[in-house]
Amino acid sequence: MGPTMSNIYLEGIREHPEISREDIRILRRYLPGAHRIVDIGCGQGGFLGLLEGEFGLAIGLDLSAEAVRMCPERGASGIRSDALFLPLRTGSMDVVRAKKIIEHLPDPLSMVREAYRVVRPGGLFLAHVPSQYSTLYPAGNFFDDYTHIRPLSRSGARRLIGDWGFELLFIHGYTAGRNKLERGAARLLAIILPHTWRILGRRAP
Repeated sequence: MGPTMSNIYLEGIREHPEISREDIRILRRYLPGAHRIVDIGCGQGGFLGLLEGEFGLAIGLDLSAEAVRMCPERGASGIRSDALFLPLRTGSMDVVRAKKIIEHLPDPLSMVREAYRVVRPGGLFLAHVPSQYSTLYPAGNFFDDYTHIRPLSRSGARRLIGDWGFELLFIHGYTAGRNKLERGAARLLAIILPHTWRILGRRAP
């Protein structure tokens, strides 16, 4: 019997620990009192597993039932749901994180709208989305994943966040590497042709 679609999905979304740790440092810096976080598209829970008690309430949200079942092992609650209708109360979260979700959606503004709804005033929305340059990479190419719909330029990412009212705090480009050699090259590529945008927005207090 071959692998299930859910297993294939989970295998394909391993987190780079250095990317997750940088996300945590960013959240500490911009919202040090944050207590409640939801990670949309949590996958194998790599990010949740690194929180180590940073948040009093951590929720992993994913369409995959297997991903949701893994959340308690990472010290988080799990909810099975998609990104367009978050089963969370309005203003109930300090942070909404969405890593590599936007590029899968035909209507990404609907997800940003939901993120804006559930995050409290002054709360943060942290997202990662492949850049237009990701279509040029020989490995990790945007079109390697047939569920991808569109990458975003820096201007497109800025408009997406701003069109639903988030204050844009920054857009940073980065490229990840699987080993020491690749990470060295990635630092240069991040300056010239970043593979991915990391975007941070804040809901007005």
